[in-house]
Amino acid sequence: MEMKIVEWLLEGPPWLQYAVHKQLLGSQPDAQTIKDQQIQGLIDVLLGEYGLDSIMDGTAAYKKEAFWYLYFLADIGFTAADLSLESELQRILELEDENHKFLLSQEMKPDYFCISSILLSSLAQMSEVCKTKLLPHVDTILEAQRFDGGWHCAKSRAVGGRLEHSDSCPMDNLNILMLLSRYEAFREDPRLDGAIDLLLRHWESRDDKWRPYGFGVGTQYMKLRYPEEKYGILRVLDVLSCYPHALQSEACGSMFEAVKRKSPEGRYMAESARQSFNEFDFGQKREPSRWITFLVTRIEKRMENGN
Repeated sequence: MEMKIVEWLLEGPPWLQYAVHKQLLGSQPDAQTIKDQQIQGLIDVLLGEYGLDSIMDGTAAYKKEAFWYLYFLADIGFTAADLSLESELQRILELEDENHKFLLSQEMKPDYFCISSILLSSLAQMSEVCKTKLLPHVDTILEAQRFDGGWHCAKSRAVGGRLEHSDSCPMDNLNILMLLSRYEAFREDPRLDGAIDLLLRHWESRDDKWRPYGFGVGTQYMKLRYPEEKYGILRVLDVLSCYPHALQSEACGSMFEAVKRKSPEGRYMAESARQSFNEFDFGQKREPSRWITFLVTRIEKRMENGN
């Protein structure tokens, strides 16, 4: 982790300074950051008609802003208490059914752990109460683990199904590993090694054009973008870097070196931008993004520390 890059990051907006102090420097961030206009804008959307309420009534698909605004706020390091969203986030837990599964929309099946894990990972990161209350759901996820250690939404590929010995889905593995990484106890759990290994093997097989269930390691995968709603290198690395088993592999180091080659000077550009985040530096492709650079630096710090 280069201090000159950290100093450049600290020249960014207040919310980014908050993330740098809390996650890179281990120092106390300025609580007044919550009043930052950009952050308040996201909170206002979450409290509006198309925010958390749309999650509750099942009209918010996982690609909608409600999922990813919450994800971004959690990624910065804000807690539910910081944002005064404790009761709102705990309401989402009411969507859990008697089998400890989450049905987030009428079009989604309860066994689609990959979609709900995106949202629930934010809840677990932002709220200790939510984190604890999600443990029965986590147990349900682990009970659905396949023979190769990963997951797949299709019932035919579950244990007992006719395709039970097929490969797991990379996106399922990524999203579920993201949720489980919020629990320190799971970061060194050998039960997750198979799911981790599939993501690493997918990277190692990139020249073979291996595309399990349509997910490839090609041009789109290699683009740096945020939020990474798709299956892409930045979020794959961000998740894998939470697990010592992944960090011990040559594949993880190779993946990180591929990212570093994109910017020898250490300031990274967003290579794809989402219109709903155009007020942020990762919502444009004209100049280096401090937030993208922060994410790469956070991964680098984890790799240096072994997690």
